[in-house]
Amino acid sequence: MRRKHQVEYRLLKALSAVVRRLPYRAALALGWVLAALLFYVVRFRVRAAYQRLDAVFGDQFRPCERRRIAWTSLRNLCFNAVEILRFPLLDKTWVQQHVDARGVDFMKATRDPQQGAILAVPHMGNWDLAGVGGHILGLPIFFMARRQKNPLTDTWLNELRSVTGVETIMTDQSGALRKVIRYLKQGKVFAMLPDVRARESGIALSFLGGTAILATGMEMFARREGAPIFPAYALREGWTRHRWVVLPPVWPDPAVPRAADQARIMQDVMRHFEAAIRAHPEQYFWYNKRWILDPFKNPIPPPAP
Repeated sequence: MRRKHQVEYRLLKALSAVVRRLPYRAALALGWVLAALLFYVVRFRVRAAYQRLDAVFGDQFRPCERRRIAWTSLRNLCFNAVEILRFPLLDKTWVQQHVDARGVDFMKATRDPQQGAILAVPHMGNWDLAGVGGHILGLPIFFMARRQKNPLTDTWLNELRSVTGVETIMTDQSGALRKVIRYLKQGKVFAMLPDVRARESGIALSFLGGTAILATGMEMFARREGAPIFPAYALREGWTRHRWVVLPPVWPDPAVPRAADQARIMQDVMRHFEAAIRAHPEQYFWYNKRWILDPFKNPIPPPAP
């Protein structure tokens, strides 16, 4: 075990103990201080965030407004981390007090509980809390995740999610894809974050004024199981309030050739995401190391109309 991994794990455990003992707003204040250090002192990926905002929005924002958007995005990331560390304190009462969950009610009323569904969520607001909170409020949600480089923190963070009842399937787990299909057949909801650049190759789609290379996944499961995809996004309102928006589902069309239908499904979902990001740019994660619009090799072009 690398010493660096041990140090990271111990620091994270210590921070977790502190934020759980503090009142909610006080714990977020600690996250605010960390965000201020990263933004104003360390300048953590701030230049990259500015460049991305300029590429997407052009000269729409004055420098002070661009700075506010970038700052709020990073502050929200630190707030998200604090809330994840507090997952063991999470219960239905807390969620009902802090979340406008009418989107969850809409999804519960719209979907067939006997049929699996996919919940597609971009990196907006607290996306982890949206999945875990939706599960607490009655959606049978499960996740799939890649392992982190630090095996200690990877195991511990998955345990934090599991204490809320949400199961996380690891991508390298034996039979992972079969397990996803089995859960969908059981009527469970597969929560996914599709707005991440593909590692090697994927489908080229229009997004945020550029071309995004996305890995296949959600549309493949939707086609195979005839499952609806519910585009959704989370918004942080102030410090302690959250709102979850769930949109009408995107359905696969078995009458359309598979490749064309998969591209259409993905483009429809990303169109909803783009509208939400343009309406609430400060809520989006502009600091993602795997930036979705970075060029990548071997894209699979979308089929001709």
